[in-house]
Amino acid sequence: MMAYTVIYEGIIFVEGDFPGAERGAHISCDLSFKIGAQLKSLRDVKNNLASKARSKGANAILDFTYGQKSRWLALDDIAFWGKGCLAVISDEDFKRIEKAGKD
Repeated sequence: MMAYTVIYEGIIFVEGDFPGAERGAHISCDLSFKIGAQLKSLRDVKNNLASKARSKGANAILDFTYGQKSRWLALDDIAFWGKGCLAVISDEDFKRIEKAGKD
């Protein structure tokens, strides 16, 4: 069974492993201390992580996890976070995933 996979902004987000992928560094995003954090969403987390992935030459983020956490001393006490492992997936696998997403 394949892990949940989605393409966002040209980056494949995989909630798990992807056999054959070349793994890189771990990355994270924490919107807790951003102005207007209460207005942020999972989309903002993915935007941040996708930008980091592209800047490092990756086309995927493996072991992607995300969520919300409580913040101390804030008007709105919820903030989003996300993390994962940068990776490069072969062009063939990327195209297969992209095609599957369009079906």
